[in-house]
Amino acid sequence: MAACNETPPSTEVGSRSPLEDGPLPPIKSTACHSRKVKCSGDQPCQNCRHAGKDTECTYPRRNRQVKVRQSYIDGLLEEIRRLKSQIAQHASNSTCTQDDIVTQSSQTNNRATTPLSGRGSDNEETTASATLEVRPWFINANVFRTPILIGEVADAAFSTRFRQVISDPFAPQPRHMLRVNYAPDTELMSLVKSEVAWPTPSRSRFLVEVALKYVSRRYHVVRRSLVMESLEQSIHNPSWGDLMLRSKLWALFAIGELYSTRSIPSEKDFPGMAYFAKASRILGVLDERPGTDSIEIILLLSFYSLALNRRYSAFVMSGTAMRMAIVMGLHLNIPESQLRDPDLREHRKRLFWTTYIFDRIWASKLGHPTAIQDSDIGIDLPSEPIAGQRCGDDFDDTAYHIASLRLAALVTKTVRSIYGQRNQGEATLSTRVQQALKDLRAWVEDLPSHLQVDNVGTGPKPISLHLSFNQCAILATRPILLHILRTQVTAWPSKSPVTETQVPASAITLSEACIRCARHSVRLLTESWIDGSFATFDYFYTQYLFSALTILAASSLLDGAESRSDREAFEEAARFLSQLRDAGNFGAQEYCHHVDVMRAELERFYAKRMGLPDASQAPGPGPGVGLGVGSMSSQSGPSLPAHTTAGMALTEPSLEELLAQPVLDLQFLEASFYDDLQGLYWPDFSTENWDTWAST
Repeated sequence: MAACNETPPSTEVGSRSPLEDGPLPPIKSTACHSRKVKCSGDQPCQNCRHAGKDTECTYPRRNRQVKVRQSYIDGLLEEIRRLKSQIAQHASNSTCTQDDIVTQSSQTNNRATTPLSGRGSDNEETTASATLEVRPWFINANVFRTPILIGEVADAAFSTRFRQVISDPFAPQPRHMLRVNYAPDTELMSLVKSEVAWPTPSRSRFLVEVALKYVSRRYHVVRRSLVMESLEQSIHNPSWGDLMLRSKLWALFAIGELYSTRSIPSEKDFPGMAYFAKASRILGVLDERPGTDSIEIILLLSFYSLALNRRYSAFVMSGTAMRMAIVMGLHLNIPESQLRDPDLREHRKRLFWTTYIFDRIWASKLGHPTAIQDSDIGIDLPSEPIAGQRCGDDFDDTAYHIASLRLAALVTKTVRSIYGQRNQGEATLSTRVQQALKDLRAWVEDLPSHLQVDNVGTGPKPISLHLSFNQCAILATRPILLHILRTQVTAWPSKSPVTETQVPASAITLSEACIRCARHSVRLLTESWIDGSFATFDYFYTQYLFSALTILAASSLLDGAESRSDREAFEEAARFLSQLRDAGNFGAQEYCHHVDVMRAELERFYAKRMGLPDASQAPGPGPGVGLGVGSMSSQSGPSLPAHTTAGMALTEPSLEELLAQPVLDLQFLEASFYDDLQGLYWPDFSTENWDTWAST
């Protein structure tokens, strides 16, 4: 496998070479191209027939220039020599049958399968035709030691995709900007070797209380009663405790300082990073027989790593924690006769399901596989504490944790079905999007009343749960929104609106569900900002904000009834993000780079639509500036109230009717995946100027 980059790709059914980006877009006749009008592509074309110039209708010869690697050309030459040798051998050996060649070819091109593929080996030809067989997206950059794999599911990747769609087709294609804003390895290594003082008793109690409040509100990682007991013993006896217990407290100190800090003075380190480095020493030697303490510490470190914008490290840690849980057998029910303590039994269950959530949510942010399959899990769901249970306060809202783990499973299922490269059977993308929305709607319907976001009770609103739900719905539907936008951009500068033949009403309905979920996320995050619950260094809220504002930027171009308000909401969300960046939020620093180039592309687009020579003169969206999809939006059903929740968006009548259909009419979307450089995965970008950008 190491030599796969030195030979041309396999030519078996379903594989693609770097030159096979899909069917080429239709060529315009010379007359239509000079007049910049649509061309029917006939011979003669419709415009020439109407003008009575049938004999003058000519088409330019297509001669694309493509960029390929030298290794690929060398591989082609080697392939030609090998085939010539086979032909010569075949001619000299009459006993060589075609069956032998087919068998030999199938052996050399055999693909690895996983338990998930299941049906991949049963009908390879059928599966290959239904699967989006494209090359993964790697970016070469001299500042890194190896090419970087970019997942299509990532929000930053989608923002690059959006910029490509609206960019000037005659200008250089926008490049993806790699993540460079994160805590560097060298700084963490230096902190690991430094001495860090144990905080004072009052400070340590404060930090642990903050950490437990923010972590336990979403996940069950540690037992509060045991943590507070360990903390008090460490205060009264500084030499007390083994490495595990002290490392757990160091990790909690790091999270507590992270969530209690509002901004970073220029001369200070990132909040909690010294404590984090101290706790990370435990990773030097992994336990041969891990216990729950080991898993708890690694989960806490993984959680904190996201705030450092070290997403890969967080993903690796969550996978390590899951494998430790498997070694301990946490994924299976343990007989009561072997473990009679009900508190410990419940802690084992909840700790496993929290590890499960981390594994799936962290993987979904990168588009990577998870560490365990659902079919391998045999543990019960969390249960309600028994009345009079000694440590019942250690276990929070059971319904919340069950809803959270079920949503994590749906996120993984959605990412695999819509963005996965592997076999999807005969299911079309349309069917997979439809099924994902059905699953999400069922999840909303199963929520108990106290977990509804519009609950008027006295308890805190489960904002994080609903923001995660919105993100999952956005992941399921934003490819459709992007392809609708691409259809509008391709049709411009025609003044006639895009017809239902080009974009069916079903696609409009699904894209509107995506936009409503983004609007709801922005509204929830704005409310959190106002009431002070938006923590400055919370990675999840920062990510949800960026994901939603990217959708609103796309919506502002569709000339709908709320396009102007969506652009205003985009700008306001961008201001929130810039404040987080200035405060020292690593994730916001990364996302602000994307927002800046996104805003520049939007201004150029508005200027082009209005015929202005300078993008700086563009006033933003207004009547006639969008792309003419507003007239079609009205076909999908009545508008919803301004404060529509994501759950309401998925139960909107037109969407309910759409989800009830056996098959969605999204053939335009299926076909567009094979257009030139428009597959679901990305082309291989040129990186000749990467060093210049990375140094800024």
